[in-house]
Amino acid sequence: MTCFSLDWAMTQNNLGIAYRNLPAGDRGQNLQNAIQCYEAALRVRTETDFPLDWAGTQNNLGLAYADLPAGDREQNLQKAIQCYEAALRVYTETDFPLQWAATQNNLGISYGNMSSGDRGQNLQKAIQCYGVALRVYTETEFPRKWAGTQNNLGTVYANLPAGDRTQNLQNAIQCYEAALRILTETEFPREWAIVQENVKNVQKQIT
Repeated sequence: MTCFSLDWAMTQNNLGIAYRNLPAGDRGQNLQNAIQCYEAALRVRTETDFPLDWAGTQNNLGLAYADLPAGDREQNLQKAIQCYEAALRVYTETDFPLQWAATQNNLGISYGNMSSGDRGQNLQKAIQCYGVALRVYTETEFPRKWAGTQNNLGTVYANLPAGDRTQNLQNAIQCYEAALRILTETEFPREWAIVQENVKNVQKQIT
């Protein structure tokens, strides 16, 4: 392994990030290009030799698969979940709490978007992921991330078919209202409007 190999892998990872964030052109093709770059980087960034770099690239690969509009949507989400779970072998809560929480949040989003299989079980897994992420993303230390995770959690509760439906909807409203403590109309007008709309949609289902 040469330093050029490591530089090449880092450049491939960075190129993947650039493709994933590219606003112009064909979104699906950009994400396919990103996936190719990340997979190339992983030929050098192995779990054994470069665990942190490997985990970071696995998380990036998961994000690309989760956003990929082309192909089998459920299969893409399954691949994203596999990538996030792989990253969590390195990103532990004890050693890398911020990366762990971010990956748990990403995992929750993918489980929440899964429509195949047992929908209720997928949503329960999403709730678990968001719940553990909130152990790190506290309102005091990471208010914006805490609020975003609360909003995600609220959406899952709003869609949860199992259990007491009214209680699930009440839980959703509690999460949204918690998020609004941070996402105020003055400071975050776009996010505030989205959460307010979420609250209205849930309230309609209760009444």
